[in-house]
Amino acid sequence: MTNQVNPFILADGKKPSCMEMLQLILDGEASAEQQAYFKSHMDKCAPCFKTYDLDITIKELLKTRCCGDSVPAGLVDQIKNQISLNKAS
Repeated sequence: MTNQVNPFILADGKKPSCMEMLQLILDGEASAEQQAYFKSHMDKCAPCFKTYDLDITIKELLKTRCCGDSVPAGLVDQIKNQISLNKAS
């Protein structure tokens, strides 16, 4: 991220967390500039990369299994929570 201005920063100056930026990307609500910034960020931030990869995999799997419809709100979070619980056991 070579001195690139963070396009996710809000008008009040608040910088969103990695997870907030990631959610905009995954929901398709990020601008092209935000997507490029996050890609650069993700290349240097292992937790963001792992979360992004997991979220994309889950959403694509659900999309193919849910008759091509969009993934129901909250379902991805429920699945990730279940995966986390299973890893902890």
